[in-house]
Amino acid sequence: MRRVALLFLITISLSVFVQAQDKDFSQKPLSFDNPEYIFGPGLPGPSAVFSESFEGATFPPAGWVKASPDGGTGWARITAGTTPLPGWTGGTATPAPVLGAGTGIAYATWTTGGASSNDQWLISPQITNVQAYDSLTFWVRKFSNYADKMDIKISTTAQTVAAMTVLVASIVYATTDSGWVRFSYNIGGLVPAGSNIYIGWREFVADNFNDGDFLALDAINVSPLVPVELTSFTANVKENAVVLNWATATETNNSGFAIERKQDGQFVQVGFIKGSGTSTEVRNYSFNDANVETGNYTYRLKQIDLDGSFVYSNQVEVNIATPTVFSLNQNYPNPFNPSTKINFSLAVDSRVTLSVFNILGQKVATLLSSTMSAGLHNVAFDAVNFNNGVYIYKLEAA
Repeated sequence: MRRVALLFLITISLSVFVQAQDKDFSQKPLSFDNPEYIFGPGLPGPSAVFSESFEGATFPPAGWVKASPDGGTGWARITAGTTPLPGWTGGTATPAPVLGAGTGIAYATWTTGGASSNDQWLISPQITNVQAYDSLTFWVRKFSNYADKMDIKISTTAQTVAAMTVLVASIVYATTDSGWVRFSYNIGGLVPAGSNIYIGWREFVADNFNDGDFLALDAINVSPLVPVELTSFTANVKENAVVLNWATATETNNSGFAIERKQDGQFVQVGFIKGSGTSTEVRNYSFNDANVETGNYTYRLKQIDLDGSFVYSNQVEVNIATPTVFSLNQNYPNPFNPSTKINFSLAVDSRVTLSVFNILGQKVATLLSSTMSAGLHNVAFDAVNFNNGVYIYKLEAA
């Protein structure tokens, strides 16, 4: 019978330590379709809530309008992974780096514009009952090295180009590749409270041979101001721990994040990370869940405001596979006072003894002596009755 013995040192302390591409001119169309209009119902109130990430195969989506005063074919849809980009000799379509973006992307480029200039509109369905603190967020990616321009405008009367009279923003692009960039505007302050609106995105240049780039649009959202905009949330296995990483684009009165793990069908809190209060900068967070054994785990974040209100994130799942080797890991925390966790892995079912010795080699505690199943395990060592100093723990498995 194989016998394994592993050793580690631990310390008891008084305190806890805690790329630019060219245009493909062979793709320039010689004839153009008429502007395409697709009409649908407006979005219901009582408050403006609207999102679009262009996942459906039909474009424009139901309720949207695309219009091309320049006589071109206008905005179109592309899926992530497409390469080269339409009208170009290179480039690859990528989705916006935000939760829920999916694989569909709206785009306008020099070949979808007119014979010599671009004036391409993509207009949303009616969004009803806009209030003072409603905000518009969306992501735009500018590809390659030609100058371009995008206007975002609002109409309170009709879903037409002529009715777009309220300017939200004018985004001017120089000759550099921007990558994906998030834009956010308080549109509720631009129109009277209770207004029903249409929002238009306009790509335009006067000379689409010397100018005119590839503009991608994704992850459009109109909603009341939210305390925290979560842009990513991932879970990864590192040795015998689960590492959670997430990022926010903005935060308002954010007290922090409770990390919850599902156990026996119920979520329980396993940690808390303090938030950044109010911030308009990207913030990155991480949490290490070291006390996990073999199995499937589901995590979520509970974002808590300063006033105690809270919302939950999407859930992420991770699998801790059965180990293939015997191992004894460094205890955490170390140094510690008064308790610590000792983690180890078993490749097969084994009779396990976990003992603690002082620096003289004298056994001072037996933490475990039983048959254990294959997998990851952890044992608590409570040293409240031990003197400060260095100790050795030994794992024997047979």
